Amino acid sequence: MRKLNSFDATLLVMGGIIGVGLFFTPQTVAERVREPWAYLFMWVFGGLIAMCAAFTFAELGGTYPRSGGWFVFLREAFGDFPAYLFAWVVLSVISTGAMAAILGFAADMLHAALPELIGPQGSASHTATAVGIIAMLTGVTLVGVKQGALLQNVCMIVKLVVVAGLVAAGLSFVASAPDAQAATVAAVAAPAEQSLLRGMLSALLPIFFTYGGWQLVCYIAPTLSEPARVLPRAIIIGVTAVLAVYLVANLAFTHALGLDGLAADPGFAATLARGALGERGERVLSAGMAISAVGVCAVNVITAPWLYVAMARERLFFGAIGHVHPGRGVPVNALLLQAALVLVYFFAATLQQLVDSVVFVEWIFHGLAALALLRLRRRQPDLARPYRSPFYPLAPVVYGLTAVIVVGGTLWTAEARLTSTGLIIMAIGAALYRPWRRLMATS
Repeated sequence: MRKLNSFDATLLVMGGIIGVGLFFTPQTVAERVREPWAYLFMWVFGGLIAMCAAFTFAELGGTYPRSGGWFVFLREAFGDFPAYLFAWVVLSVISTGAMAAILGFAADMLHAALPELIGPQGSASHTATAVGIIAMLTGVTLVGVKQGALLQNVCMIVKLVVVAGLVAAGLSFVASAPDAQAATVAAVAAPAEQSLLRGMLSALLPIFFTYGGWQLVCYIAPTLSEPARVLPRAIIIGVTAVLAVYLVANLAFTHALGLDGLAADPGFAATLARGALGERGERVLSAGMAISAVGVCAVNVITAPWLYVAMARERLFFGAIGHVHPGRGVPVNALLLQAALVLVYFFAATLQQLVDSVVFVEWIFHGLAALALLRLRRRQPDLARPYRSPFYPLAPVVYGLTAVIVVGGTLWTAEARLTSTGLIIMAIGAALYRPWRRLMATS
């Protein structure tokens, strides 16, 4: 099996973070945080927290470079139940459901870029495109992890080119153009409906969603060359690079449209592309966004099955899912299961609402990851740690406190129907734990 090198691992980190969120989240944040200083502060704050999380996961990943990553950290620190519950949420919706939603988005963007070839949502060609993407990504990864990573690398480079194009368009955009002028007037005319503090709290989830994904590379530690060394380096370099990209991009967006114009224009990325390249710009942007979405799916296809492998090896899942092909080094059964679940979710009508409802639940486990580092440092002080979080315990403490704020702020500001759905999914997993353990013990 060909191992992944530092370059592959770094681009996997960046590819897991930079997805489609950058094309939409700035408008959401601008709409909720109507002060220019606060808007930029939110992106800087998000980046700093991502760095604290990166330091935390870099130490944990270097110390425990095993299949499953996050699952392993939780199990080492707290035992089977929290690790199982985390894996349940990831398998049941966070990874598989999110991929299904992204597949639909990728097909939508390909329709916008190539309407002559791909029809709108609901058409046979649109469905075939989405199904074809997951089949292609799974098929490539079944050949080998290195092949899947190479495909993701190409997608990541295309993403950076698209973002660079938007930045260039933003810096050269004429803010007095009719569309931007109308958007700004509309935004100024709309009074703010919430306090600045409440708006900043409600903006945390989309900010962290757009910064999320640094942890995925930890799932595939055994596929890396020298994982104890490569994994921490890839996480730190990858997150640092993403932070720089996001700050430059947001400065360009606000330069082009102003905060009010950005808040009023959900299609701000298309506005910039159209301003730079005319009508062709929207098609080019749509194609780039489709490739970006495919890249995010590629990262998840490559990494998430190793979490299910770790579950199976700890007798928390069917034993067959833990099988890894001896020659190709890929978890064949886990990959096939994942593809099947993604397709099931793709055809579910309420998918997006379900995914949105459990995003905040993931932050409960972010808090546990921070606590895991603190606890494992105390319980295993003499364990070899190839990488140590700088200024310890600052990073895990800040990261953990932020998780508390995100979860609490979401419960305070979000609609009850969304938060309750996420909590119900966790409760179902908790209720199934003991019967499931008994079933696995007898199988």
